[in-house]
Amino acid sequence: MSWRFAHRIERLRARMDEPFLEAFLITSRLNVRYLSGFTGSAGAVLIGRDFTVLLTDKRYTLRAQKEAPGFEVIVPDNPDDDILKTQLETRGLRKVGFEANNVTVKTLEGWREKYGELGVEWIPTSGVVEELRLVKDAEEIAFIREACGIADAAFNHIRLFMQPETVEMDVAMELEFFMRRQGARRPAFESIVASGENSAMPHAETSERRFRPGDFVTLDFGAEVNGYCSDITRTVVIGKATEEQRRIYQTVLEAQRRAIEAIKPGVKGCDVDAIARQVIADAGYGDYFTHSLGHSIGLSVHDGMGFAQKSEIVLEPGMVFTVEPGIYIEGFGGVRIEDDVLVTEEGVEVLTHAPKELMEFPSG
Repeated sequence: MSWRFAHRIERLRARMDEPFLEAFLITSRLNVRYLSGFTGSAGAVLIGRDFTVLLTDKRYTLRAQKEAPGFEVIVPDNPDDDILKTQLETRGLRKVGFEANNVTVKTLEGWREKYGELGVEWIPTSGVVEELRLVKDAEEIAFIREACGIADAAFNHIRLFMQPETVEMDVAMELEFFMRRQGARRPAFESIVASGENSAMPHAETSERRFRPGDFVTLDFGAEVNGYCSDITRTVVIGKATEEQRRIYQTVLEAQRRAIEAIKPGVKGCDVDAIARQVIADAGYGDYFTHSLGHSIGLSVHDGMGFAQKSEIVLEPGMVFTVEPGIYIEGFGGVRIEDDVLVTEEGVEVLTHAPKELMEFPSG
């Protein structure tokens, strides 16, 4: 193998001994893309110890051949052809792993009924490819860097709109249009713009509310570049911040700083979470930090495990996470500050660089 995803296939094959598998059937759309490069909406890959096959339909023949040059592309000649059965039969496959989290009971029962005569044993697996995806290769990191750069530029642009009477929804739309103009394929997720009392909800739904003097405004957004995501949050104040607003903001900023400082290979995710959580608790706001500290990002904005109170993940070079402490007080508002970070051999690199000092935007 010499094509660009060959190393990913070899990493997957290294997982085929326990339990013993003759092949892996990958049906998750993101995992298909990760292993093959194929971006179509209909497809699965069958990966054996010495073969790689992409199963799709005639709509995607040329696309699959272009995007997945390391795979034999199989499409049915007519709608009644069962190309999976043909592969199982001709290759004599008996022990086939499948993604249990992506296959319904009905689908599995159908396979057992249709392919029972072949003697295929369907062996459930969970999170195998997702675990591989936690450690990014150089190409993945480059795409995430580009997505982070677009998010940084978007924040610098959107500051122009931080004025009283601006509508949350208008800001969200401007963020997303701007990121597309900068080269993003699409937003990484539906942007969150939450002002005033809405900012007390970590995942508020962007509304028609207008900014008012004294509001916290939380902006949570990201860009997608070649399938890879960024995820950044900044919180600003409309008008002059009160002393309590300043105290809350600086507490969140210090919690994030301390957590990022602790990130390096060999550290557990729960330990990083605990550092940020302790800073917030010591300031008297422990009951108002209501979510985990961060998550992995990659092909999905929530790409896997991260920093949480019970996270046993051990950090390795090449992992990319968000670090996003927050304080949320009902009826008052909330602050979240979020950056994307790369675990390196030496420690950590922050990939997002939008300003983080408390910003106050004149109210008149």
